[in-house]
Amino acid sequence: MLRGGAAGQPATAGRYFGVLRRRLRPADLLAGLVAVAGALLCAADLALARAGLPGAVPFAVVAAAIGGGALVVGLRACARPESLTDWRAAVREAARDAVRDPGGSALVLLAVATAVLCAWMLVPLAFLAPGPLALALTAVGLRHAGR
Repeated sequence: MLRGGAAGQPATAGRYFGVLRRRLRPADLLAGLVAVAGALLCAADLALARAGLPGAVPFAVVAAAIGGGALVVGLRACARPESLTDWRAAVREAARDAVRDPGGSALVLLAVATAVLCAWMLVPLAFLAPGPLALALTAVGLRHAGR
């Protein structure tokens, strides 16, 4: 919707539900399950690192870096237009964008941190946190495309 608004398309309820209908397909649901599984795996790894095992601090740093990188690539892939038809191509291009545009990747991480902080501070409004995150991802994508 945001990308269409930047292109001059009207933001109507019918267009929103049409885009939402196109996004509700098995590949998108599988991508969501992979994201949840990755988050749970990262949380379990960090919990194990806090248990006092030898080498826990370097492991926690490496696990956090890998999790942050996967989060950036996953979110940038969701924001790409290719994600409507081909997830593999979207992830491949998002990984390239994440490496070519480290500033944009840092902005994505800051947007995630802001969304998490806002959701934590105002728990009843947590369902609104993805909106500003989507806005940030669209802005980073348009910023990168403008170069």
